[in-house]
Amino acid sequence: MAVLDRLWSNGPFDVVAMHAAVGIPRGLARNTIQSTLERLFRKGLAQRRKIGRAYEYRASLSRREWLTRTLSGLLEATPGTDAQLVLSAFVDLVERTGEASLDALEDLVQRRRREREGEP
Repeated sequence: MAVLDRLWSNGPFDVVAMHAAVGIPRGLARNTIQSTLERLFRKGLAQRRKIGRAYEYRASLSRREWLTRTLSGLLEATPGTDAQLVLSAFVDLVERTGEASLDALEDLVQRRRREREGEP
């Protein structure tokens, strides 16, 4: 996640730069960072292009797209999960982050309803 986060925040990176940014501070070998970038590429979470002898990596989807995909995968992986249970757990999570987050969630729901109804 730290590697993907760095690609979202500051990409693109080659292995050497990513190792300096994420690997060295965490005590990880360069090979570990290289393997992580390669796995992200194979999973479709990163793109790469050849520059000289090295690859440069960038995120292939936004944080929002990743989160949507991850939550969808979670729901598919837990058959029989009631939508109300998921919504309730999500509201609990939002509530733990503070009253402002609950207000923001309420605003998002209202905005989505207006968009569906064709209102500005």
